[in-house]
Amino acid sequence: MSQIRFRIGHNWKREEPGPGGPRDEFALELEGINLLPGANDEPLVRIITGLIDTVSALVIDGERAGQLSLEDVHLELCLWRTHGHDVQASVIDLSAPPRQVRAPITIDLGALVEAATKCARNFLRDVSQHREALETELVALERKVKRLGEVVLEERSVRDVSAWSAVRSAGSGASGESCIGFSLRDDDGRTQAWSRKTRAGLPPLLFDGELTHTIGAIKSGHPFLQMMGLARAATEGQAIFEGQKIAPEVVFVAGLELCLALRTRNPSLAANPYVEALQVRCTDGLTALRQPIPDTSVATVNVPRATAPGIPLAPVGELRRVGLQARWSRPAALGEDGGQILLLKKGLVVHSPHAAHAFTARGETAFRHLSPRGVGVSPSGLVLCSTPDRLTCFQGKEPLWFRDHDGGRPGARLDEVDGVLLTLYGRRTAAGLSVLTGREIWRFEPPRTQTMTFSRIGGRALIGTDGGTLYGLDISDGQVRFRVKAGLPVVRPAVAAGKRAIITLNRGEHSAIYLCDALAPGTTTPAGAIVWTRELILSTPGTPVTARGKSWVSGARDGRTFVVCLGPKGQVLWEKTVACDARSTRLIAFEGGVIACDARGAAVRLLPDGSTEWVLGSSGDELNHAIEPLLRRRTLIVPGPVTRLVQPRGGRVVGELSTGARMLDLTADSKMTITVLREPGSIETFVPSRALAVVP
Repeated sequence: MSQIRFRIGHNWKREEPGPGGPRDEFALELEGINLLPGANDEPLVRIITGLIDTVSALVIDGERAGQLSLEDVHLELCLWRTHGHDVQASVIDLSAPPRQVRAPITIDLGALVEAATKCARNFLRDVSQHREALETELVALERKVKRLGEVVLEERSVRDVSAWSAVRSAGSGASGESCIGFSLRDDDGRTQAWSRKTRAGLPPLLFDGELTHTIGAIKSGHPFLQMMGLARAATEGQAIFEGQKIAPEVVFVAGLELCLALRTRNPSLAANPYVEALQVRCTDGLTALRQPIPDTSVATVNVPRATAPGIPLAPVGELRRVGLQARWSRPAALGEDGGQILLLKKGLVVHSPHAAHAFTARGETAFRHLSPRGVGVSPSGLVLCSTPDRLTCFQGKEPLWFRDHDGGRPGARLDEVDGVLLTLYGRRTAAGLSVLTGREIWRFEPPRTQTMTFSRIGGRALIGTDGGTLYGLDISDGQVRFRVKAGLPVVRPAVAAGKRAIITLNRGEHSAIYLCDALAPGTTTPAGAIVWTRELILSTPGTPVTARGKSWVSGARDGRTFVVCLGPKGQVLWEKTVACDARSTRLIAFEGGVIACDARGAAVRLLPDGSTEWVLGSSGDELNHAIEPLLRRRTLIVPGPVTRLVQPRGGRVVGELSTGARMLDLTADSKMTITVLREPGSIETFVPSRALAVVP
């Protein structure tokens, strides 16, 4: 049996670890040969935690595939469990071009478990001197190592899966141009091993086969990896197949055909991140080939006056208690899990990506529209439904217009600005439609983009991409007025700060925030001009909030959640740790300071100088996703398993509402009528029934 060993470097022991913990060499040695060359500066806490998770997936969860990512050197350690205790280990290099570094090596699962747990225990022993800064991560790692070490290996019989193959001919296209074909062979059921719960996305795609070309050239190996490399090169216009230069459109079409073949074999592969990335790259590449160059001239757009978050109530005394009474409850027919609430002038609408169900103020059904290709809803009540070949706009129950379209899926939320209906198609396309006729006025698809953020400031749409570019578009005609490029991805929608916008960038533990002139006319100040930039050591930054010339942003550092306050010139005024979960922290500005809340119902108020005024503990289990806190009639509504109404000045709880951990959304109107959406689609409204106040 081959001797396997995971080894980490020792230099980190003599240095003070930076943010995120120590970094050093990480190696996988088999008979003294390192299978992971170049991994010399890896975040050890993340790598070792990922190693234990990968091995646990094979041993405890019964998965056939495991994957450990070394992102800094673009290496992926792919594990594939065969019959008995045998595991195939492959090392894949995802840099240009993607390739298999070494042929698969068979190792014993018991030896793999022993080597992984030994490496983790040695690291936990050596890192004890830095334990205070990494307490959360190390406690979780210790628990996982203990569980893995107590598992008794069992003979798991792998269910028989019939062999599968797919072929696409490389014959000439309709116009006689060259084509790329492929032959896929999956003899051991890799493509069927992927499900939406599987963490390892690459091993199920390492099936055998070859790519073929019209001229007769053949490339054998892993066709999915080869197609990834060709698509990446085609984006740069440098696709080469066995010495023959290929048109980008040919590569993109073949890539989409390959994704279609995999999704036909296993529909769950549509959610595989690598399949999705290839499909996105090919789709965007074909779109970019047809995309016109936008006009970047400057236009003047008036900024609307900002509105208050709620209507203040003139109190006769200090509010001490508010009771909430159920008004009505109805099932919301959404046709799927999930959904959001949108308040209308005369009622509300509950909508999901594929359905919209509207109710009157008395709880009666106003209308319901369903479409498997996507449904969007605007604040005025317009509903946009998509079918494979038709787009229909409804105003209430009655259709307003319909037109043919290309089958794109409209986003769940629409926006109306000066007769233009804004919608998002998928995650990478924005479009403006005429409200009256449905004519597509403009469409914008940023190149080389997999995901984008979208927000609106006045008559200008701000689109940020994962490539780090911010685009400012005039909503009236879709023309790009400015571009701002950065080295980090845009991870949050732009936030309005008067005529300016605050943009959040992040990759790993490195974040940056900058302020730009989003609505500048371009006379004295160019549109998109940067006012200030501030780099921060934060991971998972939240959406910033701004008020009175200050800005606040939350994020994680060293396992703790921080709130950072920035001044009018971007200077850091103060940083404060808060007892909230960084992944779900939401901020709301209040009287020169800020209030932080999370999905557990915990809340903290920070004064303008950064001092803590009050702290509210969690109210139970964490919600499935964070819901924004609300400020209505001088009362803070903190969503959680038990939604609480809190005095923002003193932190006193004045009302409670048991909403449960399965709450999907919550909103409240100016009269503090609270509407709650629960799984699997139950809508309930509550109104204030009584109030107790102390009169001075």
